[in-house]
Amino acid sequence: MEDKTFTVSLKCLFCDCGLEGDTNKEYSSGDMLKCQNCDELNDYDALMDIAAGEGESLVANYANSEIKNMLKKHFK
Repeated sequence: MEDKTFTVSLKCLFCDCGLEGDTNKEYSSGDMLKCQNCDELNDYDALMDIAAGEGESLVANYANSEIKNMLKKHFK
């Protein structure tokens, strides 16, 4: 398998809009991120949990696809 980079965007928990925070600020556990679209506050920890799950799903799908392709080549 080749090295692959995956990107997961943080999305508002209320309106599903992409979140854009201050690029000069570093966020941490307990912080609240305000959605620019609906003005709701999103919990940093909840956002990270959801993003981690989405990332794991992307990696698992990619790995399964690569394994299937490798097995197809060996068992024609």
